[in-house]
Amino acid sequence: MFKNFGWIIEAKLKKGELENFKAVMNSQVNRALTEEGTLNYQYYLSDDGDVLVYERFADAHASHEHIENWDAHAERWIAAAESTRMLHLGDLPDDVRERHAALSPTWLKPLGGFAREVDETSMINTDNGTTFENFGWIVEAKLNEGQLEAFKAVMNSQVERAKTEPGTLNYQYYLSDEGDVLVYERFRDLESSFTHIENWNDHAEQWIKAATPTRMVHLGDLPKELRDMHAALSPLLLKPLGGFAK
Repeated sequence: MFKNFGWIIEAKLKKGELENFKAVMNSQVNRALTEEGTLNYQYYLSDDGDVLVYERFADAHASHEHIENWDAHAERWIAAAESTRMLHLGDLPDDVRERHAALSPTWLKPLGGFAREVDETSMINTDNGTTFENFGWIVEAKLNEGQLEAFKAVMNSQVERAKTEPGTLNYQYYLSDEGDVLVYERFRDLESSFTHIENWNDHAEQWIKAATPTRMVHLGDLPKELRDMHAALSPLLLKPLGGFAK
């Protein structure tokens, strides 16, 4: 099992607001770089203006500090992009969840999996700020009625298999009280992702019997040969826009 303390924000870029959005994003990213407990603050953008922000913190105190700093940028951020969805990822305390009450976040708690600590950072310094590299995806599904134990069994089997894959860095399952499933997956490189897909294929039939996939998001500038392997789920491609992963 793993621990996580963070969330995902999704938004839609407003027409003609890309440069303004990038400006407020860079300002907030630079502020977040001073926050010792902010571990991930990663902005992604699709060609159609879909925004996803992946945020992860060391603890509750760190998340409160980040929220307070974000509040100073909120008016400009909201002027450039309209928030559409929020997901809380982890056993977050009530005082943190209450600060996001206006967005009615879905609460997803850890169900199984792992997150490997890595020594190397994916942060890249550029003339315009910081960005990062990422190679992975998010799978969402709905648990089929009466299938929780069957789903946990196939999840645990696949998690044990994934632990033998040195290039699988994150394989984290979350579940809401309403049966919403989210799987966050991250890999070292293209070869590592292919290894994982091949191993997952051995579990696919059991997995799909227990949960119905509803959405997939590719996170990173993934090559077409990989994206084609997930074509049946019509994944949304979101490329890094700015931010960091410490």
